[in-house]
Amino acid sequence: MIGRSVLRAGLCSLLLALSFAATGAKAEEPPLATEDEVIEAYGVLVQWMEAYREKDYGAQWRLIHPRMRRWHNKKRYRGKMSNAQKVNGALVSYVAESGAPIQAEQLPCTEQGHCFRRDIQYIIYIMRTEYEKVEPSQPEWAVMANSGEGWRFGGGTLLNRPMGETSVILTAQDEARYKPRVYSQ
Repeated sequence: MIGRSVLRAGLCSLLLALSFAATGAKAEEPPLATEDEVIEAYGVLVQWMEAYREKDYGAQWRLIHPRMRRWHNKKRYRGKMSNAQKVNGALVSYVAESGAPIQAEQLPCTEQGHCFRRDIQYIIYIMRTEYEKVEPSQPEWAVMANSGEGWRFGGGTLLNRPMGETSVILTAQDEARYKPRVYSQ
């Protein structure tokens, strides 16, 4: 049986969401990243890529956005990265062909219709990669997202994998919909 406080909290959340939707309020967009931040974020992306090359998935996991870590615990993340290594082979080389600040609405939404959050600062990098076993059909892209921890990996197609479905890509509405259920005991 669901406790009254949980039921009240659910109703309050629903009413808040409805009032938010009714007013047409949008999350405020932060300013675009600076040139120095583009360089800083690329340094973190390189750390993330090097951790992948070294198969240090724990270090790599710590360099993803906290929202992504919330939905992908270390074990699940390690499994996804290990599988990517098996399918792709080793990451032979990578280079950023370009990097630039970008607004959330300029980033592609997923096949399921989830889009990047408007209240987060992003930088996109177009990457040229080479793997031991496969060749990406097109240049890959990575998004770095500014978090309370600094710049962190936030999604893209890098490592020949679509990533980010449950990371910073979730809007506040999506997050509320998929939030783990809390039941009283």
